Amino acid sequence: MEAQISAALAGDQEATAQLLRSLDRLIRARARRIDRWYAEDLAQEGREALWRGLSRFTGGTAGQFVIFAERTVTGAMMDAYCAMRYPGVSVDEVKLWRSACKRAQGDPEGAERLMCSGELAWRMSPATAKAVRAAVSPVDTLPEDLGAPAPSEAVTGPSRSLVGVMLSALGAKQRAVIEMTYGIGSHGRMSDAEIGASLGMPKGHVASARSKALKRLRDQWAGSFFFA
Repeated sequence: MEAQISAALAGDQEATAQLLRSLDRLIRARARRIDRWYAEDLAQEGREALWRGLSRFTGGTAGQFVIFAERTVTGAMMDAYCAMRYPGVSVDEVKLWRSACKRAQGDPEGAERLMCSGELAWRMSPATAKAVRAAVSPVDTLPEDLGAPAPSEAVTGPSRSLVGVMLSALGAKQRAVIEMTYGIGSHGRMSDAEIGASLGMPKGHVASARSKALKRLRDQWAGSFFFA
């Protein structure tokens, strides 16, 4: 993996794609542990955060990179999770609320006072504490144990072209929908009904998955030939 890391840091897109694929098992497992209903979207956030954050890695070994990847992916997923579940509330605010509730033995009034008292990690203003309490209450469990499973072996993507590199940022199901829709790789062009039958998903969900996938690709690769 060290050679892959070095090549990715040097700007090799194929090495970057392979590196992301080799960690996809870790990313998907982390997303499911945070919230299985949002797992696909959370995994996307994790992949993109790792892709964008590669330049910040200063270590040299595979073990150091896995730790870096775990922290980067988990942080991005938790921020995204809070944005999905609690609009306008940050992950730090949610964690402070949880800590206050634990100290106050579940009493929301006591938790709100604690958040403003300065006895916890940091002091929250009364107005912010009230807003956080309203957004998050009742206490919603955030994952405590985020131990990383061993990353899986790298797998061969649908294509070694730029298109394959682009698609590597998508989740497995969204990537398959795009491949089958446009006949990428070994797939011929397929109808939504055929794609749904192949992937075991309702026909109506195929269009939704394709729409989400294309939006992510447009956001990340605006101006490339794929969307010209």
